[in-house]
Amino acid sequence: MTHSLPALVLVGVTAALAVAVGVALVWRWYSRRRQAPCPAWLGGALEAGPIDWIWSARRTIERMDLRPGLRVLEIGPGPGRVLIPVAQLVGTAGSAVGVDVQPGMIDRLRANAEVAEVNNLTGIVGDGTAPQVEPDTFDVAFLCATLGEIPDREAALRQCYLALKPEGQLHVTELFPDPHYQTPGVVKRLAASAGFRFIRRRGSWLFYTSTFEKPKDSAPRE
Repeated sequence: MTHSLPALVLVGVTAALAVAVGVALVWRWYSRRRQAPCPAWLGGALEAGPIDWIWSARRTIERMDLRPGLRVLEIGPGPGRVLIPVAQLVGTAGSAVGVDVQPGMIDRLRANAEVAEVNNLTGIVGDGTAPQVEPDTFDVAFLCATLGEIPDREAALRQCYLALKPEGQLHVTELFPDPHYQTPGVVKRLAASAGFRFIRRRGSWLFYTSTFEKPKDSAPRE
């Protein structure tokens, strides 16, 4: 029995969407029972191709306007679907650091970085609402579909503020229907309360990245 190419493509698309919807439903079920990040046992699903149809890592990175030589921090990198290509982009003249509260996710991040032969990436097991890195040392900080998973969102953004150099940028990416989705207005308010200045928002409310800046004349915050 033979199948036409369009039919096979349709089958592939349907299967990919089914996987993505299944992951979203499991994640939503889990999140409703506890406010927590995507568990490490779902980390493999975050690395799968179908997820990228909904949440494009390439597009997320493009929106951050990164360049070689930057020092970049991600809160909640998971298995590194975004952070590993970011590390490759900033190159050996730069560096990438991921802070995740789950040891299992950091284990996946380190293993995936090794497979990708990325040597400028560091994974730290720690709470993003507490100091984990030296202050005023990063050019860029970002969170991708992570902010709503953190019980104290304001504290997480304050730590990003402290980690960034003056004029450093914060990027917050959100996508619907993530069970912890944060609206652009909420993200803008939380960032302002941490001391950030709004720069721009790219994308629709379904999948967007908001960019903020730590003011050049910023006063120390605790």
